[in-house]
Amino acid sequence: MGNHLDENASFARPVRLGRSASTALALLACAVSANAQTAAEAINVYTTRERQHIAPLLATFESLTRIKTNVVYLSGDPVARLTADRAAGKVDIFIAAELSHLVAAKSAGLTEAVTNANLTGRVPAKFLDLDGHWLGLTRRVRVVAASRERVSQQAFTYEELADPKWKGKLCMRSGLHPYNVLLTASMIAHKGEPVAEAWLRGLKANLAGKPSGGDRDQILAVVAGRCDIALVNSYYVGGMRAAKDKPETQIAGNAVNVIFPNAGDRGAHVSISGLAMMKGAPGLDSAALLADFLTSEPAQFVYAQDSFEYPVREDVKPSGLVESWGTPKLDAIPLGDLTSLQAKAAQLIGKVGFDAGPGS
Repeated sequence: MGNHLDENASFARPVRLGRSASTALALLACAVSANAQTAAEAINVYTTRERQHIAPLLATFESLTRIKTNVVYLSGDPVARLTADRAAGKVDIFIAAELSHLVAAKSAGLTEAVTNANLTGRVPAKFLDLDGHWLGLTRRVRVVAASRERVSQQAFTYEELADPKWKGKLCMRSGLHPYNVLLTASMIAHKGEPVAEAWLRGLKANLAGKPSGGDRDQILAVVAGRCDIALVNSYYVGGMRAAKDKPETQIAGNAVNVIFPNAGDRGAHVSISGLAMMKGAPGLDSAALLADFLTSEPAQFVYAQDSFEYPVREDVKPSGLVESWGTPKLDAIPLGDLTSLQAKAAQLIGKVGFDAGPGS
């Protein structure tokens, strides 16, 4: 698959696609774009996505266009590396695992607007930057993972998680993690700052302990009985249920129900993974071609299969496992509106001392 500059050698393993995903890619390979004839021979792709979620698509892009992808897999905060390498002309496109990475890249002045109306027209406006500097590729939904043994309730709201009846029964990762910061921003957008602050205090009081670990750890805590419910992104449950080579992980994933909050009103909170074009990129034409590829129907289907995220295109179905959870109602508020509230959300989270845990 081209010249990999893999900074995490432990990910260097073969990637296998399911039959339906392979079929979709085969169909896509039958439609070579004429634009590839005038594109650069190579493209520099920097990404914070895990290799197994993006490598199959980049490999197919190479076979389809004959454009080599030079890939750098980043971890942690990507801005410093992106800043240095963009200045040296080494970065054409940035594919981010989460929205906060895209917002940070834009804030650092590293990106430029996507002007291709055909491309942006494939992605719902609520998953586009207000200035056009980033666009979504997959949707990630913040859900309640509830113990099947101890929780019979089948409907939740985010507001209800602050109800004292859940005292000592809620698990969450750090309130300052980007997933929870953006959720808090959505609470500010819908309810206002005073309500959002009171909600954070209620969540903190209901925590089973000091926040630690990631979303997968919260699910494991529910299964272990340390709490009854956890606030997580749904794809973590999907990944655990599909871990056939890890029976204990698969059992844990099946021990919780996936519940989409606020189905009766605004819908469940949703964020994205996505991409951004680098300002002044030498391979900008090829970057645009890759973006066109990643937002095509077959590529969107493949992207969703092993990640257990939702395609950003609403005309493409998620994986069968994810589809089995039903069709959730999702919050319609534009993500561009929420990003402007992230600083205020982080301030409120710090103000209530969320990460100090209950009783602090």
